[in-house]
Amino acid sequence: MGSMGHLYADALIQNPNIDFIACVSISQKNLNNAIDKYYCRGYKSFYEMFRKEKLDAVLITLPDHLHKEAVIAAAEAGVHLLVEKPFATDLKDADIMVQAVQKSGIKCMVEFFNRWSPPFTNAKYLVDQGKLGDIIQFNIELNDTCYVPQKMLKWATASSPAWFLMSHSYDLIWWILGKRPKSVFGRGSKRILRAMGINTYDLIEVLVSYENGTIGRFSSNWVLPEGFPILYELKMRLVGTNAMVDVDTSDQELHFTDQNCTQHPVTAWGKILGSYSGHPFAMLNAFLQNLNEEIPPPVNEIDGWENTYFLDAVHRSVETGREVQLPEKS
Repeated sequence: MGSMGHLYADALIQNPNIDFIACVSISQKNLNNAIDKYYCRGYKSFYEMFRKEKLDAVLITLPDHLHKEAVIAAAEAGVHLLVEKPFATDLKDADIMVQAVQKSGIKCMVEFFNRWSPPFTNAKYLVDQGKLGDIIQFNIELNDTCYVPQKMLKWATASSPAWFLMSHSYDLIWWILGKRPKSVFGRGSKRILRAMGINTYDLIEVLVSYENGTIGRFSSNWVLPEGFPILYELKMRLVGTNAMVDVDTSDQELHFTDQNCTQHPVTAWGKILGSYSGHPFAMLNAFLQNLNEEIPPPVNEIDGWENTYFLDAVHRSVETGREVQLPEKS
């Protein structure tokens, strides 16, 4: 289990309506720690877990490029699932995963938790109410410090700042605008991480255009200096014909300064007064509610597929240096 697996597991064991049955990890040390912490059974293979356990739902928090087999196995076992973003890092894998989910009839939710973040839900409300008029331009950027690909993720070479970060950004715009861009033009740089022996992009910049004339920019890099006051920054600007809206979550409203530096500790989510609160846990609770009330997930496998479709085009544009067209129907 990785950091996100533990984050959600910590919240789940506080829910009196949840029985935490089992967990999976290929690391015996991590598995033993999880068994001791969550009083659950442990497996080194999710195939074995699905074969031996009777489960209602599973959370898939594997690295970006390893979702396919687990999603298919859950679907074939008839187990509802919440899978981390990105849905897949290969479009053919995404196709197969969607087919498996829809054939089985299970519920599949993708972990785009920023849809539950109050600044973004309020921005969408303003757009839906027509307060901004027609959106003519947007800019959204999500960045990490180099700590993430260099020290936190052992599998950074199998991902990119687009798969790991821009997946969140595109989902927000897809959700708020409700439409796909007609074209994508991307540029990327490999310099800092490659010099460290990590062969992936430092940053990716993308310009998009829409049929109605809207122009947008996506930007993600994960090589900000470790001295940056927060591990990540997420900013969005929407400009309309009548008004505009700015969202900046990088401040967090709390500044801590010691003799060495100033930091912005994360306050938007975490364990608050003994309970887990904030948008990742609001998303988790929504998933559980969907299961209990027999209602469809608000962000499902089709949203996940759309995300992979867009990011696949981004990478193709970056690699070829050419604009990529995105047909409306695919």
